[in-house]
Amino acid sequence: MYEKHDFLLSKICITNKNRINKWHKNNFPLKVLLFTFCFTLFFCIQATAQNKRQEIGNGVMSQLKKVGAGTMSWMFLDIYQATLFTRDGLYSSTVYPQALTINYLKNINKKRLIEATKEQWLLQGFENEKVAYWLQSLDKIWPDIKSGDSLTFYVDENKKGVFYHNKALLGGINSGGFADAFLSIWLSDKTSEPTLRQQLLGL
Repeated sequence: MYEKHDFLLSKICITNKNRINKWHKNNFPLKVLLFTFCFTLFFCIQATAQNKRQEIGNGVMSQLKKVGAGTMSWMFLDIYQATLFTRDGLYSSTVYPQALTINYLKNINKKRLIEATKEQWLLQGFENEKVAYWLQSLDKIWPDIKSGDSLTFYVDENKKGVFYHNKALLGGINSGGFADAFLSIWLSDKTSEPTLRQQLLGL
């Protein structure tokens, strides 16, 4: 009796296995089609998101006019070109929106970029505690920079600032005084580059 039971059980298992294999074989094209569809959809979503971020950047800058521009050099080497924008092409430290775009001519890794920013803030006398918080926040959103990249800092009417990397939105720093502090690196009369400041302000 046990041998008969085992024989029937074995036959059932073999039959089910054959049915499963037949289903997989018959539906293989359907699975391939489904996989291809999902794969294509994923990349379409990624491309749409990227285009949306770029549209945001382009829309912001189209509202502004150029105030002035200049080149930052060190030891006869051009490091970057900076351009200042406002709504009417005129600069006032208390009138927004404003945008500063930096087009880099050299590779600069994020660590060096943050160190240079720290040096400028300390040179202008900002509090160590604020500087430390700002730098930690920048470290979370800034990328490594390659020659040909651009970094734009846009400040709206409410003095809320956000960064764009090659016109793609990176994010902002939610801290009072940050927008003024960042722009002051170039626009304050305490800047370490007074010639570049005059060029940016169109003087």
